[in-house]
Amino acid sequence: MKSSIGMYVHTHWGYNRPYAARTWTVEDWHGYLQGLSRLGFNTVKIWPQLDSMPPEPTASDRAYLQDLGTVIDTAHAEFGMKIIIVLTGNCIGNDNSANYEFKSRPYFGCEKKVNPKDKAEVAQLLQARRNHLSYLRNADAITIIDSDPGGFIDSTNEEFADLCAAQTKVFREMNPKGEFIYWMLMGWENYNTFWKAQRDDPNATPNMWDFRDGLDFKVTLKFMKERIPEPWSVFAGLPEHAQALEANGLSHKAMYYPYGVIEGEPVFPVTICTGVVNGVPSPECRPHPLGQMGNAQTHCLQLPHTYWFAHLAQGGTMADSDLVGFADKILPGRGELIADGWRAIESADGGWQIKLAKDLRAQAGKKHQLGELSGLLFGDADRFLIDLAMNLELRAALTDLVAAMELKCLIKAKLEVVWERLSAYQQRLGFVDAYGGILYERFNQQLKKLEDPALAQVLKDFEDWHNPAVRNGIMPRLLKAVGQYLGHR
Repeated sequence: MKSSIGMYVHTHWGYNRPYAARTWTVEDWHGYLQGLSRLGFNTVKIWPQLDSMPPEPTASDRAYLQDLGTVIDTAHAEFGMKIIIVLTGNCIGNDNSANYEFKSRPYFGCEKKVNPKDKAEVAQLLQARRNHLSYLRNADAITIIDSDPGGFIDSTNEEFADLCAAQTKVFREMNPKGEFIYWMLMGWENYNTFWKAQRDDPNATPNMWDFRDGLDFKVTLKFMKERIPEPWSVFAGLPEHAQALEANGLSHKAMYYPYGVIEGEPVFPVTICTGVVNGVPSPECRPHPLGQMGNAQTHCLQLPHTYWFAHLAQGGTMADSDLVGFADKILPGRGELIADGWRAIESADGGWQIKLAKDLRAQAGKKHQLGELSGLLFGDADRFLIDLAMNLELRAALTDLVAAMELKCLIKAKLEVVWERLSAYQQRLGFVDAYGGILYERFNQQLKKLEDPALAQVLKDFEDWHNPAVRNGIMPRLLKAVGQYLGHR
């Protein structure tokens, strides 16, 4: 098999175009795929959320699936790309799912976990897959993850392997050459044990990353060998994955997938530019000969790390990377300014960040020459420039807030600035759900220190993993609570 450089397009979180991948038009997809291809990517993995879609797709679902079918054909014909469709082991849309348009459907409120021991429910799952995959039959492969967001308490690794085999069979009824890819993450039984502990003791703090010496992976791979006809392969990103593959003599089937290497998920959408992309290349890559896969949540904001990932995956180093040259291929003549803006993202120099933000804003509205990578702009150079400016302004305000909290001085004044800038940016993005990442560390964690009862309640709900549906739409609640704390009614 050809070594791959891949990108995962994750459509879970619903917010504004072009930030959320579920909102992309066919033209958006075309530009993005063109940009990826020119950077050296040759594989794209897409989660189309068939797992929260009603078994009989609605009109908006059919429109989305038809567009995605067009995207698959374009990826093949124009860019020679491999397309992989992500499924879960046992999730389908529940009775509530048909009440939502595809682009606004909240996943956790619309998903049903099928009982692998219930033949009738499994049959319903498989029929739903037939209905949905019929639009995506030209995809090269399906991949099924062994944990989040699938799973079922007390279900076994063998049942997971059977679910994978059955869904692969459905896909190959439409595409006989279709590949199956086992996406190793937490392990099926391990993940189910985690949720059982959470159910039985609300105060329990089990560790979902306790892999029991990788037993789940070793056992599941054994079942895969027995039950999945070729061709099939594996996504693997952890040492326990590599060990299980080696124990089963399957290292030759592995593609390296260090989740979060370009951008974490779920995170609040801010641009990151750390100056290093951890994990690519690394010693863990060596037993994974099929290539490397990266992922992002908000692709239009993560161009520096997307570039670096592709550069390193093709044998480059951080030392010989060229951020200015990359930016100049997006907007010729503005590469230096854009690269300076990216480099300033992680800076503690608020004055530099604000100056660059002003310079970037000054470029918006001018006539722009478009470069060979302009597809990464999703059709709007001004949007890209203003986004970078707003990111710099928000980062400067967050740095000031953290410093004020440490000094216990001017806290409300600095929080006011963060609240104003974050509220404006959140309105631009439309992102409403819970998150981790930089904003969580520099905003939520600082708010906890205020010990305000109203804020504390929202922050508690923000971290409620026992009932993830509570977290849907929580961002506006948090901003409203902060505004009230500051005296805005």
